[in-house]
Amino acid sequence: MTLFILIVLILLGSALMRVLSTSSEAIAQEVIGTRAYMAANSAMQAELQKLFPLNGAASQCNANATYDFSVSGTSVDGLFHCHASTTCSNYATHPTTGELFYRLDSTGKCASSALQSDSKDVVVSSRTIQVEARDL
Repeated sequence: MTLFILIVLILLGSALMRVLSTSSEAIAQEVIGTRAYMAANSAMQAELQKLFPLNGAASQCNANATYDFSVSGTSVDGLFHCHASTTCSNYATHPTTGELFYRLDSTGKCASSALQSDSKDVVVSSRTIQVEARDL
């Protein structure tokens, strides 16, 4: 009887350990996904500021840009081990007013530690946002 109770308790304990492990992995993925979204959003804001500067200067769509937040000491501690890339395209021009229409895409990619080619235990997440804008 004691052996049966011991086996049942061991099985319950291992099931509980598995549930806790899965839960912690899901939380880690959620946090890294949020960081990836913030990296994509930060890169998008930087590109929009370049495209539409506050001084009203002529804007130019930057076809491709990359932002590396993974360097330590960049004063963006929450985006450590993150990269972002943006693309911008002028996809239309209004026929009568000449207004330009832009489509900007930003992809942020973050990892739980430094990305290496042979790394198997690193949690990686990527988020992409898209913004369409027009000049006035």
